[in-house]
Amino acid sequence: MFERVPCYIHKDKNTKINLSNNICYDQIHALKVSELIRENGNGFSQYANEPKIYEDLSEFYGVPKTNIAIGMGLGELIPRIFSIFRDKTFSIVTPTWMMATGFCEVNCIKYYQGLDLRADVLYVANPNGQDGQVIDRDILESLCDAFEYVIIDEAYADFCVPACSALDLAITRNNVLVCKTFSKSLALPGLRFGYCFGNHHVIWRLQQLRPSGVVNTIVERIGPELLSMIDEHVIRMVDTRDYIESKYECSPSNANFVLLKNKESFLDRFQYRTINGLHRMSLMDLDTFKSYESLSDVHQSRERQPS
Repeated sequence: MFERVPCYIHKDKNTKINLSNNICYDQIHALKVSELIRENGNGFSQYANEPKIYEDLSEFYGVPKTNIAIGMGLGELIPRIFSIFRDKTFSIVTPTWMMATGFCEVNCIKYYQGLDLRADVLYVANPNGQDGQVIDRDILESLCDAFEYVIIDEAYADFCVPACSALDLAITRNNVLVCKTFSKSLALPGLRFGYCFGNHHVIWRLQQLRPSGVVNTIVERIGPELLSMIDEHVIRMVDTRDYIESKYECSPSNANFVLLKNKESFLDRFQYRTINGLHRMSLMDLDTFKSYESLSDVHQSRERQPS
């Protein structure tokens, strides 16, 4: 049975930069966002004017407002999506975000792990948040034909080069939902802002289940500015990914992390995860990474010197 660690249990303190949670560390971006929040005052004191946020998303993505739903991060929005299909059987393409199967278990939704054509509804992360791999567009479209409904989690899609988003399928087909989040695209999980695109009939069903308020006024006030920052943040992170993958032995990633095959010395300066023998480290801006890389090189050379 799925079980999360109780939230009241303290974690061990660690002063290293946390690159273990698939959240990028971008100093340039952090300074800009902090300044925007300071300029816009106390933005967490009340619920936002949601119609404005829908207008911002509609204009930015070129999608009608009736095809958009927002939530308090994908952690709130995806369970709402799952709940409208709770009488269906799910195929959860694994390995993936552990909460996908977790939501099924706690809500007694029948599911198969892995791609299983016996299911009614397919959930797939593209790119995958575990291995950074992307599903070929032709295969993705064939999957949309094979299942009654397809939920595509695109939390990492902005980092995919060339672009791999299936947003157009969510608008042109009746059975596709595409989900996105500021947590990955902007490295801002604390804003708790996720959103999805799909057929207006399914979006309407999602809206009937939404909480009374799903977003704070910071997103309302600076939403357009935040959306416009996605590209510049992603470019910086992809520059770092390209640099690391060209210099070190890696398994290629299309997401916001690198998968190092060897335990490089700079990893000692960060919190990171090891999965299936690969060292997964979220990205950071290149100047910051190079400074830590240099420190590690200096430390290594001192260790090699004879006493």
